Amino acid sequence: MPTDATSLLQRRVNEFDIPPWPGEAQFERVLVYQLPDSAAASDTFIKGGLIAKPDNRKSTDQKRSPRGIIVSAGLRAMDILRDNGMEVGELIWMSPNVFYRYEVGKHKNGQPIEFAFMNIGDIVLSEDIINRVWEEKSLVLTRINSKHVYQGISGTGMRVDPTQFPDDI
Repeated sequence: MPTDATSLLQRRVNEFDIPPWPGEAQFERVLVYQLPDSAAASDTFIKGGLIAKPDNRKSTDQKRSPRGIIVSAGLRAMDILRDNGMEVGELIWMSPNVFYRYEVGKHKNGQPIEFAFMNIGDIVLSEDIINRVWEEKSLVLTRINSKHVYQGISGTGMRVDPTQFPDDI
């Protein structure tokens, strides 16, 4: 895992041209920049298919794009992200049923530029963590004291058992 969480976020801001977001997330909430889904913009249901997709279905599919970048996280959310080997700037997939969105503008193709507000539990998977575990081998999943723990190459545990902090419960 990179030692500076802002460096991953800064790389993603540059890579995906993420506009400024409206504020910092609080508590167990995360703010996610939703990435446009090219498959959702397709004119047919399957690539090369013959059945045309109605415009209202394309619009719904684009709003439900599952991919995004975490741009902000509340303190509890940061703890949960860290416990699970993730950080701000992570490329994630989210639940398609996230209701709260904030539009900040339009892409060149006319699609809205949106940020999604969600609870940390609405994150379904991380595209980055699989890279850190299998390709970079900078993160290892192991068991210590009967608990699953992600460890960096340096051997420092990144997961903390929440029961050690009863005030947080």
